[in-house]
Amino acid sequence: MSDDPMNIERMIADMNSSMPVNRRTVSDYLENGNLTYKTRSGETGDFGRGELEYIASFCTETEKLRLRIPIFVSTDTSSEAGAWKVEGNVEAEVVSKILGKKTYREGFLRLHYPDLADLRRKLPELAVVLFLP
Repeated sequence: MSDDPMNIERMIADMNSSMPVNRRTVSDYLENGNLTYKTRSGETGDFGRGELEYIASFCTETEKLRLRIPIFVSTDTSSEAGAWKVEGNVEAEVVSKILGKKTYREGFLRLHYPDLADLRRKLPELAVVLFLP
């Protein structure tokens, strides 16, 4: 990649450098502790037990086994109005319960800025925003 500050790929990569890698399930965190995750840049992210228990309170036992956290919220380039999205059957279902919103379609929850702000207030460390071109 170029060092050109106008290089879009580079800007997006920089904005997404805090993206978690090797995410674990809610169930794994509840059973094993170590409430941390590694980011793409090599940093360690952490979150509190209260936030983990909050998200777990919205999950069925099956969802706890399947939901990997942190949850990714990404730009929704299919929306003309400028929106965000949560994709994945379990991810969209759990976030829809947390926000009290209906899914747009199975495995897809569209969020507008007030929804994103509400989600980030409720899950400050477990809802990670990604930027997609």
